[in-house]
Amino acid sequence: MQVDTPATCGNAPRHQITLGLLVALHGKNLPELRQWLADDVVWEFPGEQTLRGRDAVEQWAQTLPEATRLQFLSVLTHGKEGSADGVLASGGKETPFSHVLRFASAGKTAKLVAVRSYFAGSSPAGQKA
Repeated sequence: MQVDTPATCGNAPRHQITLGLLVALHGKNLPELRQWLADDVVWEFPGEQTLRGRDAVEQWAQTLPEATRLQFLSVLTHGKEGSADGVLASGGKETPFSHVLRFASAGKTAKLVAVRSYFAGSSPAGQKA
């Protein structure tokens, strides 16, 4: 999978964590994804579904189509929160996305406790866990 990231100063640890976590998700790298998920993580797709718990998120991630390119347009972080938006290319389709993340704390090893994800058009979120 090709990953394109915006140029940044690179001094925010949460910035790299956010990128790595989302690359792991869309690249279906479950061991990498698992290390960041709290046991009781809540992953919401407003208007579609809500996944509760690490197992549900991992099951959903396994159903995602194979991504060929992940282009990040922005990655923003502050304290225990982060967000990223961009375009996911898979199966000849491009799907704009936005993920809003909340970690347990601002610490570098804090687990992900909540996510709201939005996909435009043909949504990978509609794939049930």
